[in-house]
Amino acid sequence: MYLCFRNSFFSLLIILSFSIFSTKSSAQAYLQTLNQYAEWHVTNCNSGCATDKYYTIGDTLINSFHYKFLDLFHYNKNFVIREDTIGRKIYMRLLADPVPAKEYLLYDFSLQVNDTISIQNPGSPYPKYAGPFILDSIKLKPLVNKNHRYFYLHSLDTIASTTKTTIWVEGVGSLSLINTPGALPQINGVGQLSCYFYNGINEYSNLDSIANCITIYPVGIAENTEANEYHIKQNYDTKKIQITSLKVEIKSVRIYNIEGKILFDQENIMENKIEIDLQLFNTGVFLLKIENKKRANKFYKLINF
Repeated sequence: MYLCFRNSFFSLLIILSFSIFSTKSSAQAYLQTLNQYAEWHVTNCNSGCATDKYYTIGDTLINSFHYKFLDLFHYNKNFVIREDTIGRKIYMRLLADPVPAKEYLLYDFSLQVNDTISIQNPGSPYPKYAGPFILDSIKLKPLVNKNHRYFYLHSLDTIASTTKTTIWVEGVGSLSLINTPGALPQINGVGQLSCYFYNGINEYSNLDSIANCITIYPVGIAENTEANEYHIKQNYDTKKIQITSLKVEIKSVRIYNIEGKILFDQENIMENKIEIDLQLFNTGVFLLKIENKKRANKFYKLINF
């Protein structure tokens, strides 16, 4: 009788311990990926190992949502990304997409086990439509500085899908490129995530193919601040662009189309700030030329949609 009670007690204790661990795993506060700035390093070893590095920079407003640009690597500020911290979702837009640019859901960290999601890899070397996936499990694993939730998913379309399984890491994103939620990393293919930095702090390291994780973001910002004489803020809702000179007064601003035709020309501004209404422009890619009163010129790519 005593032995039976004792065995039952320990069984109950094991169940309770597992329940407490599971509750802690699911109850952990959401780890953000994009707050302030994020930086990823992706390594591939097709013919010798090389690491591509990219990060979020700047802010823009589209349909009342705040996005950050992805810069360096093949993104070059043509991709914008945002995070819904309440909904625990990450979205992306490709600014070069036909108007109106579609918003793609990349990650949904609000999913529960057995939930399904249709995954897409926009602007990626992988197939754009990865298809429907089901969430198999969520596991809490220690990374460099804190525990992160790993989301393990498998494809429900095992015939058409090129990716049978995928893994997301909350607070990091994909284990490959950020815009490949429906793919596994390939060190001898598109690449695998080597390093991730959250506000300059190394949160993820995979040193299988590289020696260390060293952020390039502070160097990039210093160089950008030094070389960049202007702060350019484009509001996609109001169709207006605001140019602020950080150093010398603006003398003139010109906007050209891809054929070199002048669409906008304002001379003798002699102020540090100018706002331009783009509503009269067609959609597309334009060249913005800014000349300061010292007759130094700067050129920027301008996308209107």
